[in-house]
Amino acid sequence: MGTRKRQRFASDLWCIKYLHRFQWTHLSERLAFEQTVQQQRLRTEVSQAKRETNFYLNNVDRSAHLDTVRRKRQRDGQQVDERTWDFTQRQTEEEIQMRKRKKKDSVSQKHLDKARLIQQKSQSNVSLLAKIFNSKHQSD
Repeated sequence: MGTRKRQRFASDLWCIKYLHRFQWTHLSERLAFEQTVQQQRLRTEVSQAKRETNFYLNNVDRSAHLDTVRRKRQRDGQQVDERTWDFTQRQTEEEIQMRKRKKKDSVSQKHLDKARLIQQKSQSNVSLLAKIFNSKHQSD
C-alpha cells in the first residue's frame, strides 16, 4: 500500500477485486438502505412491544376493577355473575368423517327416494300401456 519503506503501511498488501462500473455511491446507497431497514424493523418491534405492554396493563387494571366490583356485590349480598367463555375449536378427523358420512348417507337416501318415485311412476305407466296394448290383442 505504501510506496516508500519508511511509510507506515509499506509492507501491507490489499487484495481488492476490480468491479466493472462500480461506483462508491452504490456501496454507500446500499449501506444507507440497510441501515434504514434495520431502523424500521427496530421501530416496529418497539411499537409491537409497547402495544403488548399496554394491552397487558389495561387487562390488569380491568381485572382489578372487576374484582373490586365483585367484592362489593358479595358484601352487599347481590348475585355475582361469573362469565364463562366458549371457544369453537377445529373439528377432529373423526367428526369430519362422521359429518361426511352423514352427508353422503343423506344424499344417497335422496337418490333412493327419487328412484322409488320414478319406479312408482313407471309402474303406473306400465299398467296404462298394458291396458292399451292388451285391449288391442283382445279385439283381434
